[in-house]
Amino acid sequence: MAYTTIAKPSEHFNVKTYTGTGSSQAHTGVGFQPDLVWAKNRETGAFHVVVDSTRGVNKYLKSDATTEETTDANSITAFGSDGFTVGSLANVNTNTEEHVAWCWKA
Repeated sequence: MAYTTIAKPSEHFNVKTYTGTGSSQAHTGVGFQPDLVWAKNRETGAFHVVVDSTRGVNKYLKSDATTEETTDANSITAFGSDGFTVGSLANVNTNTEEHVAWCWKA
């Protein structure tokens, strides 16, 4: 198997931490348009939200559950050229609580 070297890993993976507002907010500074965002509330045991560009925004998987794909217009609502936008879903945007999003570029 051939191995490749990624010269700048930050061009393909980045972590974004943010404080929730409870309403839609855009997050930039990722450094690329993510193809997969894995987000969670850092202060509660709420389920993780995994959104990818193949399924599209508003559809997510719960990495820590056995449920199938979920559709919710308030989860990750957009992939931007330098980040992503979250809606009002508490798992990704509880007001005044800390959240984390791991972002990958395919």
